[in-house]
Amino acid sequence: MSPPDGSPASQVRTGHAGRAVDPLAAVRLGLTRLGRLLSSRRVHAGMASAAGVALPEQAMNVLRALGDRDPLPVGDLARAARMDAGAVSRQLRLLEEAGLAERRDSPQHGSIVLVVATDEGRTMARRFERVRNSQLSRALADWTDEEREQLGRLLLRLVDDLQATPYLSTDGD
Repeated sequence: MSPPDGSPASQVRTGHAGRAVDPLAAVRLGLTRLGRLLSSRRVHAGMASAAGVALPEQAMNVLRALGDRDPLPVGDLARAARMDAGAVSRQLRLLEEAGLAERRDSPQHGSIVLVVATDEGRTMARRFERVRNSQLSRALADWTDEEREQLGRLLLRLVDDLQATPYLSTDGD
């Protein structure tokens, strides 16, 4: 779907004087705005409120990463949540106190601690995901199936390409 005339995206594409500008400007603007939106405390608070969740964003990220998974070690949970193990451990304490997650000793390895969401924790994570998915569905309601599929493919391609492309010291010259 094309942005409406006068939108930030159309202004980046044509510039303020109607001239073409840097072809990456719209990509950078879109990524900046998306990053701000996804990391916004206000956005998380809105989602959490709609889902009836009273957890900080990091704790919710850990609970969502636990989801319906089988018990897993804290290190694996940290990777799934894309957080460091220390931060995950702090959030786990909060989730345990709220009765949303629990730690268990591994039956195979006594030195490994496994983490699992409780029934209440799984229910809360599902409710939060339903709110997120519903909001995204409504935001893309006027997009065609083809546009939604194309967006998904291009976002995944961009992430893969960014991860595979190293920063070079000559990039700053």
